[in-house]
Amino acid sequence: MRKLLLTSTALVTAASISSYAMADVSVTGAFEWTYTSTSSGVATTDGDSFSTDNELTISFSNKTDSGLTLSGRYDVDADQAGATSLDESSLTISGGFGSVTLGQDDSANDSFGLGEHDLIDEDLSSAPANSSIVTNAGEAGNTDSNKVTYKTPAIGGFTAGYSMYDSGTAAQSTDQTAIGASYTMPLEGGSMMIRYNKQSTDGTAALENEASNYGAKLVMGAASVIVAHGESTIGAGASQTDDREANGISVSYDLGGGVKIGVSTMEATDSKDKTAAGVEEKYTANVAEVVYNIASGLDAKFTYLDFDYKAGGEAASADDSGSMSAITISASF
Repeated sequence: MRKLLLTSTALVTAASISSYAMADVSVTGAFEWTYTSTSSGVATTDGDSFSTDNELTISFSNKTDSGLTLSGRYDVDADQAGATSLDESSLTISGGFGSVTLGQDDSANDSFGLGEHDLIDEDLSSAPANSSIVTNAGEAGNTDSNKVTYKTPAIGGFTAGYSMYDSGTAAQSTDQTAIGASYTMPLEGGSMMIRYNKQSTDGTAALENEASNYGAKLVMGAASVIVAHGESTIGAGASQTDDREANGISVSYDLGGGVKIGVSTMEATDSKDKTAAGVEEKYTANVAEVVYNIASGLDAKFTYLDFDYKAGGEAASADDSGSMSAITISASF
C-alpha cells in the first residue's frame, strides 16, 4: 500500500512539473540613459543633467484545457541611483469573451489614450513643478493602483474597455472608474484609428477630478499623423480650481536606413487660473526628434523642445520660456 502511495505521489508530482513546464516565461529589459540640457528662466531647472530610466519585465503565459489564456506580468522599475520599485503586477484572463485584468495595472483610459506625444519617443516637458497645467493633449488621471479591468474582443476593428479602482473602506474618496473605446478602419495604403477615453476620480469637493481625451491617428506608408484633444478638471462646483483644455498634433516619418523623424506641437490652457485682466495659465510646446537605430535593440535619439509658459492666475508659479535638448541612448533585451 505504501509503495502504491509513493508511486501515486511521484506521478502527481511529475504531472505537476510537466504542467509548469508548459508555461511560457519571458524576461525582457529596457535600459535608457539621457543627457539633458535646459535653458530656462527658472534657476532650479536651468542647466545640464544625466538621468536613467531602466525597467525589468517578467511575463508568464499558459493556456488552460478549457481554452483560456492566463498571463501574469511583473514590471519592475530600477532608476535613479539604484532605487528599485514594483511598478505593475497583474494577472490577465482572456478568451473569446475578451480579457479581464486583476491587479496593479493601467486604467482603461490609458489603454485607449491618444496624444500628440505618442509619435515622439522621448516625452520632454518643462512646465514648472508648482504649476497645474497639463503638458500634452492625451489621457490624464491614469494610475497603477490595484484594480479590475475588462476589455472586449476586437469586433470589426472596434474594442472597448472599463476599469474600476476601489480605494477601500478607509479612503473611499479616491475611488476611480475609467472607460475607453477604439475603432480602426483600413484605408487604401494605410489605416485610420479613432480613440476616446474618460476617467472620473472621487474626492472632496476640492479634489474630485475628471478627464477625457479623444483623437485620431492616420498611418499612410512611412508617415503617421496624430490629432488629439484633452480636457480635465480638478474640484467640483464652487470648489473647482482647474479647468484645463489641450490640443495637439504630431507627424512622424520613417526615412529608412534606421532613421525616423518626428515633430509635434501642442497648446494647453486653464480657464480657472487667470488674472483679473483675463490672462489664463498657458503652456505651449514644440518638439522635434530624430531617432537612429544603431543595431537591433539599440537606438540613439536627439530630442529638442521649445516651450513657453504663462502663469496667468497660478499664484504659486511664474512665467518661463526656453528650450531643452536631450541625447538618449536606449537598449532593449
